[in-house]
Amino acid sequence: MSNLEEFEKLINYTFKDKSLLQTALSHSSASSSDNYERMEFLGDGLLSIIVAEHLFLTTKDKVGKMSVFRSNLVSTDALSQVVIENGWDKYVVVGQSVLGTHTIAKNILADVFESITAAIYLDSNFETAKSFVAKYILNHVSGCVGVDYKTKLQEYLAKINPDFTLKYEVLASSGPSHDMRFSIGLKYNGELVSQAEGSSKKSAEQQCAQMFLEKLTKMA
Repeated sequence: MSNLEEFEKLINYTFKDKSLLQTALSHSSASSSDNYERMEFLGDGLLSIIVAEHLFLTTKDKVGKMSVFRSNLVSTDALSQVVIENGWDKYVVVGQSVLGTHTIAKNILADVFESITAAIYLDSNFETAKSFVAKYILNHVSGCVGVDYKTKLQEYLAKINPDFTLKYEVLASSGPSHDMRFSIGLKYNGELVSQAEGSSKKSAEQQCAQMFLEKLTKMA
């Protein structure tokens, strides 16, 4: 099985035109002409409208709040985390200048998510690309879409006890690289106060924050 076939299995999509996938995974350091830069440009636009449409249809939030939430969902940290947690980073083709750094920069990994989105769109249609984004980005939003429980918890605790520490820790992980599960624990002032499991660290952390916030508000 080739690397491209392995990758197709990971994302559960088979390309009719394999060259699209090859280009989507190739950084400019590996090829000055056949690289993902143009696809990343298209993918960035696709990702933006897919997430914007989702927030518009599923929330009643004002424009400012939707903009902030969209920015968080498609940020370099968020997209690169998806790539790393699903084991896609080892399929990214880079040149020696990048290989010499031992780790691939987050911005490259985020670009790759966008270029893969574009490649799927070009190989199929908008709905298929939207399903891909939904699976790896939108479906990992914990609780009510548009609610950032980690921020809400921070704000709530700051009002009742300004001198506090919060720490999210990975307690365990399991499953194959393309379908991992993460068990996250939330510690408040060193004490474990909530624990949750999710298909990404981000979603499990949001669940932990939501559980602890709800516990606190019930006690108030």
